[in-house]
Amino acid sequence: MVTDLKNHARTTSEGSRLAKYAEHWQLPDAETRYARSRSRTRFRRYDQEDALVGRWLRLCVPGATVLDLPCGTGRFSELVARCGHRLIRADLSYRMVAHARQLGPSEHVLGDLCCDLANPPMRPASVDIVLVWRLFHHCRTPEDRAIVLEQARRLARRYVILSFYNRASVTYWGRRLIRAMLRREPKCRGAIWTSDLRAAADQADLEPIEIYHYRPGLSINSAACFRVRETSIGTALASVG
Repeated sequence: MVTDLKNHARTTSEGSRLAKYAEHWQLPDAETRYARSRSRTRFRRYDQEDALVGRWLRLCVPGATVLDLPCGTGRFSELVARCGHRLIRADLSYRMVAHARQLGPSEHVLGDLCCDLANPPMRPASVDIVLVWRLFHHCRTPEDRAIVLEQARRLARRYVILSFYNRASVTYWGRRLIRAMLRREPKCRGAIWTSDLRAAADQADLEPIEIYHYRPGLSINSAACFRVRETSIGTALASVG
């Protein structure tokens, strides 16, 4: 377990390709604002997301190890416990991880880390499931998306679960149009076509189990569960040995 979260966060963010996407969430009081925005009373998809992620977590029998990166303020800690799994929480923001530590239950938590997915201080195939929630939609380039998928696949023995923004939606194109009319910088630049996500995942040796769209054609919010190819696991382990 990392004890000096603040200093560790400083060293891991230096030179990290993905750190630029977390700058907003490292500001003072960001963890409080984030926790409030993702509470069950304020976040309308809370139960829907819990049910979806829970279904995918239960693809593994109880006792599996889950890496939640970025963990934010620990929203999925209780869900992982209900599934009977063990949890490693990680986030580039030490404030987020420190906030997550204050939440229960914690008996199933193996440790907390300050790192991002570009430079995770973990051995290949060291966890069963890697949960990447509310990160992928920030990635604006194919190279950054490839880093997320390849690192998640490197760490996972079984599954990779992630959320993403879907370009094939009224929400995405509506937001783009409004920003263009206002002559402002476009939003949702990390949105991706589902076909491009499948292709990127295939390049990372990930096979889709399910790709879920909350409101197909309307909502920008989507999620996916991938299986790690067995040949990829063997290659990752061989590189360590």
